[in-house]
Amino acid sequence: MDKIIKKIILDKKLKKYQKLSKILKYIFVDIAGIDQKKYFILGSFSIRKYRTISDLDINLDIKEFLKLEKVVEKNMGKIEFYNGQIRWFYDMTSEYNQLTKSSENDFSIEAFQKFPNEGFPNAKFSQKHLTKHKLFDKDENGHQFFNLETLLKWKITMNRPKNQDDIILIKSIIST
Repeated sequence: MDKIIKKIILDKKLKKYQKLSKILKYIFVDIAGIDQKKYFILGSFSIRKYRTISDLDINLDIKEFLKLEKVVEKNMGKIEFYNGQIRWFYDMTSEYNQLTKSSENDFSIEAFQKFPNEGFPNAKFSQKHLTKHKLFDKDENGHQFFNLETLLKWKITMNRPKNQDDIILIKSIIST
C-alpha cells in the first residue's frame, strides 16, 4: 500500500469519511491530475456527520476517467466492467482493518465513467444538470457532492429499501 494512503488511514484525528476524502484527493488530484470540477461524490456524503460513510461512489467525466490509468499503473485499484458500466474500483478494506485493528465491511472508492449529461438514475443527477442548477456542496478537500436537498430527491428517486432511513434522517436535518 502507498505510504501516503497508509499515513492517512493511521491518522487517529480523522474520521472514516475524512480519510476517504483525503485519499480521494490524493489519488484523483495529486496522482491522476483530475479536474475537481469534472467529478462528484454520488450518494450519502452530505449526511456523513450523521451516520457512518464506508465508501465513496464517484461520477467522473468520461475524458477525466482516462487519467486513472496513472493510478492503476501504481497498483491502486483496477478498471473493470460492472453492471453495464466502466468503473475504477479501489478496495482498501483489508488494509484498513489491518492498520486500524478494525473489522469494517467496507473502505473503498469507486468511480463510474460518465458523459457530462449522463446521471444515475437519470439526467437530473448528471454533472451538467447539477452544476447548472448549483446543486453541489464542497467538502474541505474540494470534492463536489450532492447538497442535502439534492440527496433527498436522489434517495426518493432511487426508492430502495436501504434509502428509507436516510430519507427520514435528511428530512429531519432539513427541518431543523
